[in-house]
Amino acid sequence: MKEKLVQLKKDFEEKLQSIHTIESADELEKQFIGKAGALKEILKWLKDLPVEDKKIIGPEANTLKLFIEDTIAHKKEMIVDASYSELASTEAIDVTLEFPSKNKGHKHPISIASSLLEEIFISLWFKIKDGPQIETETFNFDKLNIPDNHPARDVWDTFWISDDINDQRESGDKYLLRTHTSPVQIRTMMSEELPIKIIVPGRVFRYEQEDARHTSNFYQLEGLVVWEGVTFGDLKGTIDTAMKKLLGDKTNTRFRPSIFPFTEPSAEVDVSCTICSGSGETGAKRCGMCSWTGWVELLGCGMVHPKVLEGCNIDPEKYSGFAFGMGIDRIAAQRFWVSSSRMFYQSKLKLNEQF
Repeated sequence: MKEKLVQLKKDFEEKLQSIHTIESADELEKQFIGKAGALKEILKWLKDLPVEDKKIIGPEANTLKLFIEDTIAHKKEMIVDASYSELASTEAIDVTLEFPSKNKGHKHPISIASSLLEEIFISLWFKIKDGPQIETETFNFDKLNIPDNHPARDVWDTFWISDDINDQRESGDKYLLRTHTSPVQIRTMMSEELPIKIIVPGRVFRYEQEDARHTSNFYQLEGLVVWEGVTFGDLKGTIDTAMKKLLGDKTNTRFRPSIFPFTEPSAEVDVSCTICSGSGETGAKRCGMCSWTGWVELLGCGMVHPKVLEGCNIDPEKYSGFAFGMGIDRIAAQRFWVSSSRMFYQSKLKLNEQF
């Protein structure tokens, strides 16, 4: 039987020379050490040998099996390496060569406007933060002083996650598509040390009737500053500076008193319409972007409500802050003189290719 093992090894080594593919290597392995392979056939007679012979043949057979396995594995590696070498020589390309291409594409106007805003606020020492687009009631409403029974919830026409999921969850933990990026402000106040000075650009969702200034899916940028001695004057200076950097030095801003559950006092901020230069008319037509008023409402703002600070474990007696939020879509429309922000989502190449 020992001679049979020696001969089996010789046969294996001879056949190995003609192996050049992974498939044939697998077949050779199966032929010699598979369940019905040559080695199994030889070992069928092991039980009939004397005990002393078993002690010799058994280890030698196992050594041969390991030799075949290792040799096959090494052969496969050589086949793979050879195939890569052949591929490299037959399909070699010079990656340093210039390749003229058409229709390279470009950034979307909303992406351009978002980048511009980020650059402006970074220059004012703001940091950029991001967060999930699927939120819970707690972060989207409750922590922002908008409890379940608050009438202000009706203002945010919310997309809720399916009832199959939310029916299994308690109030406050139900999932929704975030209606603003304010939840990221809450997450930041609850997890980071003061002072806080951040902006939060991102996608938000509201079930709204679409018009020249509203879409159900849009992009928003919010800002938050919290530290000792922060005033409404700091807020006005920040907004005015940002709008002039974005829309031009001739841009005017006006602050109108408003009400938001998460800020007190609160204000709406209008900027002079760039489409009609503040006149309310474009040529002989009334300007649809500003509804003929010469002003476009671009953002809301205010001093962070003490209840919001308390809910995030920040002492409102010691610290104060301001927050603001603006629609990037409207900013893009004003920046690029586009009469309706809906056009950004209509795949109109004649519009997008201008940027």
